[in-house]
Amino acid sequence: MKTRLFVLISVLSLAACSTQTKEKSEAIAGEFLFYSGAAVLNTGSEIYGVTIDDMLHKLHSQAVSIQKDSFDMVQVYIKGVISDNPNPEGWARVVRVVEIDSVAPSAPIENQMIQIRSE
Repeated sequence: MKTRLFVLISVLSLAACSTQTKEKSEAIAGEFLFYSGAAVLNTGSEIYGVTIDDMLHKLHSQAVSIQKDSFDMVQVYIKGVISDNPNPEGWARVVRVVEIDSVAPSAPIENQMIQIRSE
């Protein structure tokens, strides 16, 4: 009886200690664009590709109502999982959208000056 109990406890403890990796989602804010089957998120300090799945399509449907045209980027606040891109094409890192916090129009850029120099 004691050996059966010991075996049962051993099996349960091994099952409880399984090595499942839990993904850590991060709060991310940036400008989002989905065009021609590709999605990108520009945070200002880094540009990510966005994994195409159901959550991306939900984000895109919210962004379409705010966009002025198909090339207009919108400001998004999301929670996502950032990982290295397994595909050699595209951005080095990708984000998978886990939760959509909010979508807003991007702030217009005012008083932007272009300076042309000849050297």
